[in-house]
Amino acid sequence: MMRKITALTLFLSALFSSLQAQERIPFQLNNHYNILVKALINDVDSATLMFQIAMREGSLAPDRKVRVESVKFDTTEFPEGLSKVNRIQVANTKIDSVWIWDNEFTGYGADGKVGIQLFNGKVFKIDYDKSQFELYDQVPDTKGFVAVPLVSKRGQLFVQVTSTVDNNELPGEFLLQSGFSGALLYNNAFADTHALATKLPIKNEKTMKNSAGDKLINLICELPALHIGGFDLKDVPVNVMSGDIKNQPTSYMGADLIHRFNWIIDIKGKMAYIQKNKNFDDAFYFNRPL
Repeated sequence: MMRKITALTLFLSALFSSLQAQERIPFQLNNHYNILVKALINDVDSATLMFQIAMREGSLAPDRKVRVESVKFDTTEFPEGLSKVNRIQVANTKIDSVWIWDNEFTGYGADGKVGIQLFNGKVFKIDYDKSQFELYDQVPDTKGFVAVPLVSKRGQLFVQVTSTVDNNELPGEFLLQSGFSGALLYNNAFADTHALATKLPIKNEKTMKNSAGDKLINLICELPALHIGGFDLKDVPVNVMSGDIKNQPTSYMGADLIHRFNWIIDIKGKMAYIQKNKNFDDAFYFNRPL
C-alpha cells in the first residue's frame, strides 16, 4: 500500500512540476506595441531584439545601434547576408545554431529580431500583464482562457478572425504578426473579393507608385466589428491594400490586437488560448497620437 501511495505521490509531483514555468523571460513594449527583449549574441555582443512571432530565426537591422561584430555574414551564397551558426541568450534561455539575416528592418528601439526558435519547441505564454514570457513542457492551467484553433504553415502561425462588413460575418485566416503595429491587414484577394475599399469608411489614405506608374494604395478603414475566440471589438482601424499592385498575399493580425490578450501557444497541439488583459481597452494604434 505504501509503495502505491509513494508512486502516486511521485507521479503527481512530476505532473505538477511539468505544469510550472521552466523559464520566465522579461520583456518590454515599445510605443508601437512591439515586444523587446535584452539579448546576448555569441556570448559577447549585447543587443535589444524585437520578438517576431511570424519568424523562426533572427535578424539584424541596417540601422542598428550596436555593430554585433561576432556575427559574420555570408554574402556569396546569400547576397542578402546570412550567418548560420550563432548563439542567442535571452535571460537564462540559450539557443544555438541560430540563423541571423542581415539588414531586415525591425521595431523601434530594437537592433534586430528573434523568432519562436527562442522557445526551443516548448509551449509558451505571452503574459502582457506581467511583461514576461513563460516556457512550459506541457500546456499549463488554461482556466480563464478561451481556446482558439491554431494553424501552422511553414513555421508561421495563423488564427481565424471574423470581420463584420455590411452586417455580413466574413471569417478569414490571419498570420500572427507581432512586428506589424496595426490591428488587421487584409490580403489582396480578401479585400478585393469583399470590396472592402468601397464598403468600409476610409480614415486615411497613402498612395505610392512604382517606376511604371502603377499605384499601391494603403487605406486605413474603420471596421464596424471583429470577433476572435469569445471576444468582440468595435470600430477597429484596419489596413486595406488597393490599387494596381497586388503584393499582399497574406492577411496579418498585428500587435494592436495581439497585445490586448495574454496568449498560451501550443504549436504541437495546434491550439492557442487567449485571455483579455489590462491592455484590452487601449486606444487603437491608428487612433492615438505617437
